[in-house]
Amino acid sequence: MIANLKGRGRALELFSLTGRRAEWIALASLHGGVFTRAQLADWLGASRFKVLRLVQALTERRLVSEETVGGLKVCRVCARGVYRALGAEDVRFRRITSTEVVVRRLLSFDYVIEHPGLPWLPTESEKVAAFEALGIDRSLLPVRVYRGAVGGARRYFPRGMPVALDSRRAVFVHADPGWDTSTAL
Repeated sequence: MIANLKGRGRALELFSLTGRRAEWIALASLHGGVFTRAQLADWLGASRFKVLRLVQALTERRLVSEETVGGLKVCRVCARGVYRALGAEDVRFRRITSTEVVVRRLLSFDYVIEHPGLPWLPTESEKVAAFEALGIDRSLLPVRVYRGAVGGARRYFPRGMPVALDSRRAVFVHADPGWDTSTAL
């Protein structure tokens, strides 16, 4: 079990997801909402065929949609119920977005799954609470104000990029595909 998920994978049992599969969907949902079959195969230690069958089953149940982004097949956790069960209904990861954002999320997610021992803070509220517990005022945190017809909403850590924090250090993941450089991916 991944400690920073705090048992959230169990919340997905109502979608018939258990064990490592539930953990994976929870992890992917909370850290960008997108993944590739290759990432899933590596994490599960499963064959491509088994991963294909799993992705097909998730797609048939409308928990995941598979789309081609920049020539790459990407799975997007799109079921609102999954995010609701994980306590993250307000995140925008389930929505379709630009190629640049998807690639940034995939690269960031790669870092998260390569460093499972770090104490990742998957939700906005967990990030804010952790920094406040260290005595850092909200006014110093990254924020974006969204204005609507009814009023505004303040969103801290608005890009949704991964953050890990413990008493010794903070890790901020900023993945850049490098398309504006001569050595882009």
